[in-house]
Amino acid sequence: MSWTATCAPADIRHQPEKRRATEGKLDQAVAWISGRLPFIGLLQFARKKAFLRAVHRHSVCIQKTSTPDLVSGAVELGLQIRSKGFIDPLVAECFAIIRELTGRVLEMRHYDSQLLGGWVMVNGRIAEMQTGEGKTITAALPAVTAALAGIPVHVVTVNDYLTARDAESLVPLYQLFNLSVGVITHEVEHGNRCEQYQSDILYITGKELVFDYLRDRMQQPRASSLQKHAAYLTGKSVESELLQRGLHFAIVDEADSVLIDESRTPLIISGSQSNEEEQTFIRQAWDLAQHLNQTEHFQIVPRTKQIELTESGQKQLEQQVKQLVESLGDQPVAILWRGSVRREEIIKKALSARFLFEKDRDYLIREGKVELVDPLTGRVMEGRSWERGLHQMVELKEECELTDQRTTLIKMSYQRFFQRYFHLAGMTGTATEVCRELWDVYGLRVSIVAPNRKNRRQHLPFQIYPDADSQWQAITASVKQQVQAGRAVLIGTHSVAASEQASQVLHIAKICHQVLNARQDETEADIVAAAGQPGRVTIATNMAGRGTDIKLATSVKDAGGLHVILTEHYESGRVDRQLEGRCARQGDPGSFEMILTTEELKLDSLPIKACLQIIRLCGYSSLPGKYAAKYILRMQQKQTEQDNYFARKATFKHDTSQSDALAFAGQSE
Repeated sequence: MSWTATCAPADIRHQPEKRRATEGKLDQAVAWISGRLPFIGLLQFARKKAFLRAVHRHSVCIQKTSTPDLVSGAVELGLQIRSKGFIDPLVAECFAIIRELTGRVLEMRHYDSQLLGGWVMVNGRIAEMQTGEGKTITAALPAVTAALAGIPVHVVTVNDYLTARDAESLVPLYQLFNLSVGVITHEVEHGNRCEQYQSDILYITGKELVFDYLRDRMQQPRASSLQKHAAYLTGKSVESELLQRGLHFAIVDEADSVLIDESRTPLIISGSQSNEEEQTFIRQAWDLAQHLNQTEHFQIVPRTKQIELTESGQKQLEQQVKQLVESLGDQPVAILWRGSVRREEIIKKALSARFLFEKDRDYLIREGKVELVDPLTGRVMEGRSWERGLHQMVELKEECELTDQRTTLIKMSYQRFFQRYFHLAGMTGTATEVCRELWDVYGLRVSIVAPNRKNRRQHLPFQIYPDADSQWQAITASVKQQVQAGRAVLIGTHSVAASEQASQVLHIAKICHQVLNARQDETEADIVAAAGQPGRVTIATNMAGRGTDIKLATSVKDAGGLHVILTEHYESGRVDRQLEGRCARQGDPGSFEMILTTEELKLDSLPIKACLQIIRLCGYSSLPGKYAAKYILRMQQKQTEQDNYFARKATFKHDTSQSDALAFAGQSE
């Protein structure tokens, strides 16, 4: 792979990026098949071994070389990589230098597993590395290698906390190579972002990256890349206010979360629509929805989580609207009620706010405002709101001040954005389950990297109980047992409300503990830092499931390490695995157990009802009962994962088709 033709110099501001190529049916079929051949990864085995041998050989030769000489050698290698591409001999020598200087500056040397993880990413793939394998320092290998070659690097993280933490931990290493480092979080103002984007290596969340890209697209004239570049060369560029300088090289941390989970919803830049008639329309719809009864007038579809009006409900709504319009007379808002599609949509939004969206699960109320909570990370989604009146309906439900509706100015899906990088790679602990989707959408293969040390995690017997009371009695007993043994305990819950209910239970049981959820996001670092101390009990949503490394005290390691308890299954098995991976990292001891309740089970199919009957007949603690419960929970997860997959696919298709349909007027975004 050569970068001489595709990567522009750092000061060129026409935003070079890869465009979607039009492929024939045969090309698409070949790509589809090749991405599913299992032996593709096996062919890399010999190449991996040869690469590691080359790194070790160079490492021996440079042990006594001075630091300035090593930096000079790395700069020279960067020039060669820029002209010849990421070929293994050059990358191996560069990795050896980075490894040596990392040991001198940070007092950490890359393990072989981390060298292979960096090599996988240099080759444009996803490295699946077990949790605790040190992915933060692994990312430094491809980041420095690409930056030395003059290629702007974006290290994409899942939240602001990890963005700042990872960048800060590696700044001394980057500065040693004379590489500038930028950090962009939600708090960084627009005026300060341009300087950050000029850095050699930029740490940023996916959300901020896409939003800045869309803001730049709104400023750019609708012209081709060739026209923009020609304007720059002639000194007539009108793009001096743009933030970004192209999509060159991206390293995506927690790649499955960013590229898969967060891609269900397109990112939208919206404008305020201050309209008194619209506000009145929403308030009237909320009042009308209070008169509709479940089952008689509407039904909730459990699988799709949508509201469907019954025939009786449609007639009832029509009568209510008729009376309302007559009472409104010539008022402008009456016009909004005359369209049947529009009025049904807004009523469904009101019913969704009432029955589908829950406080402290889907959103929080802070300082009188509705703030959305990401269901997969457990974090507040800063600056995000629901579309088309739903956000205002939730505000009415919670008696908050009604904000203006938002109108879409520009939007883009994660899938279409990340496809535009010339070089896309990533790392995560859970990518195998979605490897086909990563290939189909992004053309990314997944390579599994063996851990540096043998895993010592113990899986305790699965437990399931008929109700929440008996479940939490068992959890409390388990916590007390582990605390008495001098171990640390992490309890995983699904939502803010669930974590606070768990806190009440432990408080009654007189067990000292800390809670980590979206309400405590500002003190996350302090809570995580103390979570590995002896006798420490931490209740956490899946905020603690990604990117966090709980450091264990020596006495905790000697007592058996961190004990993790899963209290309810998440909608994705990958999130369960992430929580499980909080314990027994890098060869440390640790244990994991699931203590669940049948109240979590959803009886929407005959096989699941049959399994529940087995549980009742054989007993909750019996082997058949446990297997039946596991089957039900796994089937529910698979169904949810499948529904989410189709939702992501629909988002991607809609985004792509919209772009193609508007192509006559230029780029749709």
